Order: sequence, then C-alpha cells, then structure tokens
Amino acid sequence: MSQDANTGRMYAGQPVEDRQRQRRARFLESGLTVFARDGYANSSVGAICKDAGLSSRQFYEEFSGRESLLLELYEHIDRECRDAVTKALAVTGDASALVRIDAATRAYIESVGTDPRRARVALVEVVGAGPKVEKFRLELRRVWGAMLAEAVEAAAGHGEVPSGDYDMRVLAVIGAVNYVVDAWSGADPRPPLDDVIAVLSRVILGAVRA
Repeated sequence: MSQDANTGRMYAGQPVEDRQRQRRARFLESGLTVFARDGYANSSVGAICKDAGLSSRQFYEEFSGRESLLLELYEHIDRECRDAVTKALAVTGDASALVRIDAATRAYIESVGTDPRRARVALVEVVGAGPKVEKFRLELRRVWGAMLAEAVEAAAGHGEVPSGDYDMRVLAVIGAVNYVVDAWSGADPRPPLDDVIAVLSRVILGAVRA
C-alpha cells in the first residue's frame, strides 16, 4: 500500500504512517546490529526480523532484501558523517590547516566511530558486498574526495600547503583514516580520542604537504 493511501488512516490509535516509520526504523536499527555482529555475508533476513521483533512479511513491505537495507544504512551513516565534517570545516573556515584538519577529523570519528556498529557497517561490511553496493561505495568515495580536495585547495590558496594532485592524495588518506577509525572503534579499551586525532591529523597534513 502506498504512503499516500495510508495518510490519515489510524491503527490502534496511531496514524498508520507513523507506525510504518517506526517499523522501518526498527528494521534499520536491527540491520545495523546484525550486519555488524554477524557480518553482511553471514546475515539473514530472519536474523534481522528476530532482532527487530517483526515478521519477514513486514520486512519485505519495507525493503526488497538485505542489500537494499544495507544501502539505506550506508547512505544514512555516510550522509551524517559528511554533514558533520562539512559543518566542522565551515566553523573553522579561517583557521590554520592543522586546526581545520583536527576539527574535521574529530567530527568524522565522532559521527562514524563512537558506535562500533556504524563503523563496522560503513567502513568494512560494505566493501565487496556486491556490485551494486560497491558501485555506490565508490560513488560516495568520489564525493568525499571532491569535498576534501576542495578544502585542501582552499588551504593552498592561503599558502599553507603546496598546490598539487590533491585528488590522489585525498583518496590515499581516506583509506588510511578509515582503517584507523575502524580499529579504534572496535578496540577495548579504546585509546584516547585526542591521541587518535593527533596521529591522523599528522598523517593527513603530511600527505597534503608532500
């Protein structure tokens, strides 16, 4: 049934569209848990439904399968990360390159890494999850590359870093940062966040100044 058809309808004293949003949110939360716990390749719709306390019929009313759930989770996490980094860069617009890198790195780690499930799904489980997921992952990586290259070019305009092949440097940095963030997120105990930011900031600054 379409969303428009459900508008204004009530079920158990609650608008049907509200119940649908809540149900979808439960599947997304359970997908995050199951994909991170079992691995995407070893997960199942049954396990997701069990965790959510919902039926497989309800699942397929919301998603075409595990892949569509993974894609929506990944897109949501990535969008929140980019929004956080974009805001950090905007707030520190006239600061030094190191200050801006520190702020952006902190924003990224706090968005994706403080919940180990988010880090695992967005940084590990999407890799090699299938042609459609891989295509989307590479598209988002290009978006990140363009955004970060623009930030580096702005720093170059102030004479803080040399001009150069930013696109390739940024792609190399993205891989290094994600590896460290995933390791930090799953560590027990975790190293202090400030220490991780200091290390990554030096790596990033070294890459763009090389």
